[in-house]
Amino acid sequence: MTKKNSKLLGSIIFPGMITVLVAVMLLFSCKKGSVESVSVKNDMAEAAKVLGGTVLSGNVTTESNENEIALNYNNGNKFIFIEKIQGKEPISINGIQSAEVITSKYGVILKDLSNNKIFLLTNNDSESLKMFEEVKSLFGKNLQSTTVFGVTIVNAEKV
Repeated sequence: MTKKNSKLLGSIIFPGMITVLVAVMLLFSCKKGSVESVSVKNDMAEAAKVLGGTVLSGNVTTESNENEIALNYNNGNKFIFIEKIQGKEPISINGIQSAEVITSKYGVILKDLSNNKIFLLTNNDSESLKMFEEVKSLFGKNLQSTTVFGVTIVNAEKV
């Protein structure tokens, strides 16, 4: 009789242990992804802190030509117009659909979330240029930078 009970006990414990093991593996594999996403956002949060700016994250559509860049944030909730300086290094920002944007009095930082490319759009004054030089060190090598004439932000709340 003792053999029969031990077999029954083993057949209950073994599947239970496997279930617990699988649950633990799923739990730890899910936490790994969330930790990575937090570290991705730290560079933008730190840059916003340095610039005293605001971080916007969400649906962004962009259009760009030789004179200006237009950003449409959250389907018209906010428009950001950036005027380029003629003769400065060309930068083309087109096709971005999801991004993080930092707006500040020193300029705009745009991070394309699909490929982690960073665009630094610095206002054309000595203080802004100095602040953006400090911010450049927060990001890797996947960035483009240019000096712009000015930035206009239009808040368009839908009623």
